[in-house]
Amino acid sequence: MTLNHVHLSVCDLEAALEWTRRVLQAEPVIANERMAFVPFGAFTLFFDRSDKDSRATLGFESADCDADYNAAVERGAESLEAPVNRAWGTRSAYLRGPGAITFEIEQSLTA
Repeated sequence: MTLNHVHLSVCDLEAALEWTRRVLQAEPVIANERMAFVPFGAFTLFFDRSDKDSRATLGFESADCDADYNAAVERGAESLEAPVNRAWGTRSAYLRGPGAITFEIEQSLTA
């Protein structure tokens, strides 16, 4: 088996999709009044309308953490933590996403 998607609940589906379009520059391929899904390569993120937000952190692999972080902040993302080198060999940064979702941008420093 291969992991290919995850469902996250959001109270404000339209705001989640607007944030995803603006900050991540990713478009949903299907959206209706109760759900939407947004592909990221072989992985798909499903947003499900709900009365409460899912708390989750989604990690994105990056070739240049600083550049991707700066671009997301310039497009309106709220920074939770600027890029920093980690003891385990990565450089990572965190952004506040829609609802209770955190987006992590991570770059390997050992590759």
